[in-house]
Amino acid sequence: MANIQEQRREVFKEIYGVSIFSDVLELFEQDYNRYKNKGYSKIQELYKHYSYAIFFMYSPSSIRNNLVKFKNVIKKNGGKYQANALEAFTVDAIYSPIKAKDEEVKKDLKSKVQSGDNTQIDPQTVIDQIQAIKTELDQKSYRVSSNQKEEQVRAYRILAMLGLATGRRFTELMKTLVIKKRGTKLTFSGLLKGNNEEIEGNIISLSYSEVKKYLKELRAFGQTEEMTESEVNAKYAKVFNNAMKRIGVTNVKSLRHNYSVAGSQLFKRDGETIEDTITRILGHKEVFTSALNYT
Repeated sequence: MANIQEQRREVFKEIYGVSIFSDVLELFEQDYNRYKNKGYSKIQELYKHYSYAIFFMYSPSSIRNNLVKFKNVIKKNGGKYQANALEAFTVDAIYSPIKAKDEEVKKDLKSKVQSGDNTQIDPQTVIDQIQAIKTELDQKSYRVSSNQKEEQVRAYRILAMLGLATGRRFTELMKTLVIKKRGTKLTFSGLLKGNNEEIEGNIISLSYSEVKKYLKELRAFGQTEEMTESEVNAKYAKVFNNAMKRIGVTNVKSLRHNYSVAGSQLFKRDGETIEDTITRILGHKEVFTSALNYT
C-alpha cells in the first residue's frame, strides 16, 4: 500500500505540481471556475486532465468516491455548463459500459451454471485427490526438503485435504471453524462470511473424526488459538497459497471451488437447482453469486 501511495504522489507531483489528492481537488476548483462558462469542450479537457487524480491506481470503490468529490466541487461552483460537467464526471456514466458488459457476462455464465456446463468436474476426481493426500499423511510418504520441517510439510497437505473435503475458507480451517455432530448430521459454525450462522456440514470422503483430528494437527502447527483472524491471514495465507502449487493445487481458493463443484453433484437434494445446492453447502445467502464465484 505504501508503494502505491508513493507512486501516486509522484504521478500527481509530475502532472499537477502537488502530491496530495486534496490539493489536486483545490486546483480543479480553480480550473473549473476558470472554464465553467466557456463551453463543453473545455469541460471535457478538464475531465481528461484530472482523470489521473480520479483513476490512477485506485480501487473501483475509491474511484467512485473520487468522482463524487469532483462532482461536489462542480455543484458548489455552478456555472453555465454545470449540467455538462456533472454529466462528464458522473459515476453512472463512467460505470454504465462496465455494468452492461458485466450483465452480459453474468447472463452467459448463468446459462452455463443452469445447464451444468460449468459443473463438469467428476466428484470422483476430488475424492481420489483427498484420499491420495490422506495416504501420504498416514504413510508419511511425502518428501521433506532440507529447508523444511516435517510438520510444515504435513500442514500444507492437511490444509489442501480439508479444503477439498469441507469447502471451508483458509482462516476457518486454521482457526474459527467448529464442527459438531448432531445424531447422523453434522454442523459447521465459526464461518467468517455469508450468513455467519451455523449450517449443515457436508464432508467429502473423510469421516467426522478424521476431520477433527486433522484440524487439531493443523492448528497446533500454526499455534493459532491466541491469534486473531487477521493475524492468521497475515502470517500464513501467502505461505500456504504458495505451497499449494508444490503439491499439485492451483491455490487455496481452488480447493473451495473444487469442493463446490463436486458437492453440487454429491449433495444435491431433489428439486434443488445447482445454484441452490452450492449456496446451501457453502453457507451463502446470495444464490446466484455463489454459483458464479464457485463454478
